[in-house]
Amino acid sequence: MLSDEKPNVCVLSLGYIGLPTAAVIARSGCRVLGVDVTDHVVDIINSGKIHIEEVDLDGLVQGVVSRGFACFSAS
Repeated sequence: MLSDEKPNVCVLSLGYIGLPTAAVIARSGCRVLGVDVTDHVVDIINSGKIHIEEVDLDGLVQGVVSRGFACFSAS
């Protein structure tokens, strides 16, 4: 039997591919843990801001972080 529960997801590397991917998955209601090797990058993202330029990504990241669907950690 399939569960209605959303999976927990881990995204490794929070650059131009990983950060948008993590944010979109979190927006769908999954709990996401994003991991990067750079402490400074993780600190920026956990504050709801972004370190890369991508249209509308800042609002998406801020939303999923503030709602607790995504958190980010340094490895």
